[in-house]
Amino acid sequence: MICSNCQREIPDQPDPQQESCGACGGGCRKVHCPYCGYANPVVPGFLQRFARGGSKKEKD
Repeated sequence: MICSNCQREIPDQPDPQQESCGACGGGCRKVHCPYCGYANPVVPGFLQRFARGGSKKEKD
């Protein structure tokens, strides 16, 4: 994922809700950039697959 603010690559996080700062009610639905701290919205899985042009299953 690329940060919308500083344009740097954000390392993949297994579960963005795991490291919640507590500011979001009902759990965090954002990915915080480790470089600038900007809160990027989490992209749903189906949109990630659509952007990559692939399907959910791995191609052989």
